[in-house]
Amino acid sequence: MARLQQRRAQFIIVVALLYSLYILNRLVKPKRLATTQLTLPDLGRHTKSQLPPYLQSIEDAGINPTESLALFGKNTEAEQGSRQSQKAKKSGKLVSKSLLSSRYPEDKYTDFLWRCRTGEPPAAEVFDTFLSLKYRIFEVRVESERYPMTYNPSIIALPPSSHYPFLIVARVRGGGFFQESLICEGKYIDEPFVNAYGFEVMNKLIGCATNPRVLTVPQTPARDCTGIDYMSDVPGYHDPRIFWSNTGAPLMMFNQQSRYGCFGLWIIDLRSVYPSLRYRVTRGLLNQYPTVMELTRIEGRNPIEKNYLMFYDADTGSGYVQYELRHGSRHFSRLVGNGLTTSNMTSPLEATCIYEDATWHQATNAIKIVMCDYGECEPEPENTVYLSFLHKKEIPETFKVQYKRYVAVWKATSPFEMIGFGSKHIRFDNEDDWEQKFNVEGKFLYTVSVAWEKNMNRYEGYLNENVVISLGVGDHGNAAVVMPVRDLLTCMGSCRGQP
Repeated sequence: MARLQQRRAQFIIVVALLYSLYILNRLVKPKRLATTQLTLPDLGRHTKSQLPPYLQSIEDAGINPTESLALFGKNTEAEQGSRQSQKAKKSGKLVSKSLLSSRYPEDKYTDFLWRCRTGEPPAAEVFDTFLSLKYRIFEVRVESERYPMTYNPSIIALPPSSHYPFLIVARVRGGGFFQESLICEGKYIDEPFVNAYGFEVMNKLIGCATNPRVLTVPQTPARDCTGIDYMSDVPGYHDPRIFWSNTGAPLMMFNQQSRYGCFGLWIIDLRSVYPSLRYRVTRGLLNQYPTVMELTRIEGRNPIEKNYLMFYDADTGSGYVQYELRHGSRHFSRLVGNGLTTSNMTSPLEATCIYEDATWHQATNAIKIVMCDYGECEPEPENTVYLSFLHKKEIPETFKVQYKRYVAVWKATSPFEMIGFGSKHIRFDNEDDWEQKFNVEGKFLYTVSVAWEKNMNRYEGYLNENVVISLGVGDHGNAAVVMPVRDLLTCMGSCRGQP
């Protein structure tokens, strides 16, 4: 009997302790919530310059920042409903529509893509239809005694063991139909010149550090140029694009007469045609393309094929060819060997994210990005994406051809779904000046290639690393821009969750 009473007393003590902890938790919890709420900025007492950049962007769109915190944190359903009822006012600067969408992808690696970031100091200005990036275009100089003028340069970074940092291939501006390209190793050059105010300043450019030489590849005959017979007799290749494979092999893709039609896309390992690379490239030793290899296209082939790009599965390493990405259509296939490919592998469930019916074509090669700063994460299939540039070709009433550049981003693993597409086209800080350079006013700046500035991993880089974007100035000159890749990934429209 005494033992039973003892157990009953112990039970009562335990229940009393649990009840005390419950009451204590109820008393403390509201105070902790109140403290959390007090740490939120009192936006009503802040000027625009004191607001964080992402809230400044929202305020530019005519939305109350206090009511828009739901875009960047957790809010009640009532607050979310209030946010969705807001309408952006028309102004000189606008944020991307996707910023105001409640359906943007919730992904810790890509959620920043949908915001228009301007930075401090500003790296960009956001206008109604374009994004002005505050990075300056500078000259790329590739010339020889025989060929003083070249255009449409393609640039990659060489391994750190090389004497010079870059490899450059540029088309020759020659006479007639004959097509040739020059190749050289390049470096940064500081060249003095006198500006408009009479002061001598240093002009940065990329120029050849080795003597440019003609880059020759084996010629091929055309199978069928019916209706465009003259194309079968155009000697030489054109539109070369150089890039690194996922295994570290230096490759070049180019246009030339086709075995299947009139013109096609071919590929070759640069070590086969520029032998000095053999002694500096220690990775990618297996030469998959020792001679020219044509890339096939099973479905939708045209007599003249142009503007392919290659990318690789970050999980399996398999290679793919993307033939086109445009309004209502995307077409890519897997490489199975010797240039042969499968049929179209684009998922039938993938909705287009290029809504404007215009003349679109792929402009550059693709680079792989790890979506964090260097050292903050390890490359994984789920945190890697591909980036490339697209052109929208326009010929307005002035008959001045314009190639407006847009950024496209897609997943690096199968089924390689599109993630985002630029809601605005990109312009650089001094682009207006370059559109009138070389006496080619009324011509255009053409985006040719994109590559990592430093050759640390060749094919792959991080958000805080720089890229070199090479440009053709009409058909009369070469230029480039160097900038952090992160600043290209802004003001994007979401491709997922769209109607």
